[in-house]
Amino acid sequence: MKNKRSTVFFHAAVIFGLIMLETPIVLLANNIEPMIFGLPFLIFWVLFWWLFCTIIFLIAYIKKWGKKKSIR
Repeated sequence: MKNKRSTVFFHAAVIFGLIMLETPIVLLANNIEPMIFGLPFLIFWVLFWWLFCTIIFLIAYIKKWGKKKSIR
């Protein structure tokens, strides 16, 4: 059961991250004024969600998807 839960979590996290990057929700972040780390908010938004997806993929690869399966 734990294996199924982790699979569902990784898939849901990746889908959520991609939704935050690629849908019109990004238009809510289309502001210059709140500067974060010297970056306009839109650039920070995109970089944050890109980093989120990258970390989720890395954890998923290490935990589950990177294991070699026997063909035989």
